[in-house]
Amino acid sequence: MPTPVEKALAYLEGLEAERQAALALSEQKAEEAKLIKARQEGFRAALEMLGREATVGNAGSEFKEARRRRARRPIPQLILRELAFSGEAMTARQVAKAIDYIPERTEMTLRRMEESGQVHRNGRDRWAIGITAIAQLNEAAVTADNGKSTTTVR
Repeated sequence: MPTPVEKALAYLEGLEAERQAALALSEQKAEEAKLIKARQEGFRAALEMLGREATVGNAGSEFKEARRRRARRPIPQLILRELAFSGEAMTARQVAKAIDYIPERTEMTLRRMEESGQVHRNGRDRWAIGITAIAQLNEAAVTADNGKSTTTVR
């Protein structure tokens, strides 16, 4: 039968074995944490390339909120405003650069706006604001003041 001292020594040896196992496990966990951190940094870099920003903890929900909050830009209105402010006819590329939009899509939008009479193209592929758009801009200026239009609807 083991003596109390032998029992105590066996218990201490067991505790030492558990301590060594915990240290090995914590080293493994520390290494795993380093790998996870490297993956996070890689994904953060990818998000930055996409123009997004994320913080640790709620990165997924913050990314979804940013995507959900981003509304479509009113490209036709931006084009009209730019042409009105410039006071000169502009090429599609100049308009695209001014409103920070894709040149091909700007050209497509300008063509659609031409069909509705909002803009017109002169002989040198320069775009200018159309008569119907001037009326729209004037209406917007009147309603921007107090939210009510001075024109009467019959």
